[in-house]
Amino acid sequence: MSEEESVPLRRARRAGWRTRLARHVPALRWARAYGRESAAADAVAGVTLGLTLVPQSIAYAALAGLPVQYGLYSAFVGTMLYVLLGTVKEVSIGPTSLMALITLQVCRDLPIDFMVLLTFLSGCIVLLMGLLRLGFLVDLISPAVTMGFTSATALIIVAAQLKGLVGLSFVAESPLDNLRLLARRLHLARAPDCALAAACCVTLLLLRSLKDIHVSPKRYKLKKTLWFISISRNALVVFAASTYAFCTYDPKQPLFKLSGKVEPGLPKIGLPSFSTVVGNRTVGFIEMTTTLGSSLVLLPFVMVLANIAIAKAFSAGGRVDAAQEMVTLGVCNVLGSLLRAMPTCGAFTRSAVSHASGVRSPAAGLYSGIITLLALNYLTQYFFFIPKACLSSVLICAVIFMVDVGALRRLWRARRREALVALLTCGVGVGAGVEAAVLCGALASLAALLADLLRLPPLRLATDQAAFQAASRCNSFSADRAVCVWRQAARGALVARPRALVYANAERAAARVQRALADDRSLRSLLVDCGALALLDYTAEQVLERLVEELEGSGRPVVFFRASDHVARALRRVPRLRTAALRETTLCAALAHCAAPSASGAAAPAAPAALTAPAAAAVALLDDTGHVHEKV
Repeated sequence: MSEEESVPLRRARRAGWRTRLARHVPALRWARAYGRESAAADAVAGVTLGLTLVPQSIAYAALAGLPVQYGLYSAFVGTMLYVLLGTVKEVSIGPTSLMALITLQVCRDLPIDFMVLLTFLSGCIVLLMGLLRLGFLVDLISPAVTMGFTSATALIIVAAQLKGLVGLSFVAESPLDNLRLLARRLHLARAPDCALAAACCVTLLLLRSLKDIHVSPKRYKLKKTLWFISISRNALVVFAASTYAFCTYDPKQPLFKLSGKVEPGLPKIGLPSFSTVVGNRTVGFIEMTTTLGSSLVLLPFVMVLANIAIAKAFSAGGRVDAAQEMVTLGVCNVLGSLLRAMPTCGAFTRSAVSHASGVRSPAAGLYSGIITLLALNYLTQYFFFIPKACLSSVLICAVIFMVDVGALRRLWRARRREALVALLTCGVGVGAGVEAAVLCGALASLAALLADLLRLPPLRLATDQAAFQAASRCNSFSADRAVCVWRQAARGALVARPRALVYANAERAAARVQRALADDRSLRSLLVDCGALALLDYTAEQVLERLVEELEGSGRPVVFFRASDHVARALRRVPRLRTAALRETTLCAALAHCAAPSASGAAAPAAPAALTAPAAAAVALLDDTGHVHEKV
């Protein structure tokens, strides 16, 4: 290769390398156009987000049964890594109520090493899912399941935090246990904690409503001030309650139950422990993973579900690079585990704060991460004075709005079956835990979908070619029909237009075709228009094989036409099926193939000559009950 030829080649290779790198590190794309105005907007959004992130992280660590600092470890790792790898500027990776709740249920009464290993393995699984591009698995969870799951999560958290509102401490396995133990020990409630919790809840709810106060557009500064106070309510309430607890602190008899001592600074960087000590016994990696159990599958799936749902909600046009988001989430958890972080994912509340703050790029996470680091290094000694009643109030006021009764009511009016799936998911979640809720909800949703598909009539019949042509042009028949069939009585051909042939409807579709042919002996051939056929499974291939064999054996040719590439490949595997017309695009061309000999060599009846003759004046439509109605 000459020197002149090698220079362009090297340039092309460097350009390709840069393109691939920019695809996997999105910061390289938006950083080129990053200016002062964007930096200023991101600084404001980042600081605002930091004021929300720090108290939330403390509260979520408490919810997970962990020391406060573990929530802060989780907060800064995700936000800073997302700056480089994230694709949606509003998303903030960090601890969430959902991750904290699952961590509590899985790692209750276990050493911290189990939690760190859970974070590490979950991150590895999510990273692998992203590399294999398995984001489509999230589509198996319907919105009804998500609604029931989030409502169950909120109810479980509220039940778990009620004891903190009244100054009690006990261990409960389920929401019902929490309520039962709370009722038994309510006489031991501490009046100062109850009063503080009531004050915190009222203040949080009032501050939350500040952003909704109508202010004249001319008073922009006042509106912006009210909005800033509203979204900073968690930080303000925690600061005020901690200050009061600090001023009234008596080491011998504290007025409130406090968070306790917090380790300052960052932990040492290191791999998760693959063995630990439980009691007086050393537990190895296999036994640790066995103890974590199904959470190693559930937690990564829930991470991806939550993160992609949030990313879609805030991305332009709902378009999200799901694979990149999964890779980013996996990296955040894997690297976070090196700093002993708890499991993390995106949070809708923080994303909403970023969006309302006018964020311009993922760089806002850098500022919120710095605020978290400053809190870890300089404020941990004051975290000791945060009252537990205040943290419980923050958690309850944050998650109570996740129970969307209005959305459930609208779903009930529009689609009761999906509303029942949501209620079932919520009930199972409250009664048996979030793991069972996801599984039962997904199975119930798929069962409801399959029941709907099985109830759909597989065929619609008509005798008018003009109706067939109009339907082909405007796609007037609804997409949920399994198979649409038009009967060309004047030409002696039955024309079928399937949309999907799978194990659930293939037999019914074949039976309807055979019944239509048996009812009208003048129909001498079957034409299958595959232009709308999008799905064909192995069971349907076997059904088609039997149908073709039966019809061809009785002298009725079966011709498939207008097939796409992947449908044509599947149909070519069906024995005795005529393949010559698969790529024909017109009805006339398909009719011409009816006179051709079949795969067995038998000649078929001649095709009708009058391809353009006027059709019959009536149109027969088969309704959902199976009755034929005549239309003139």
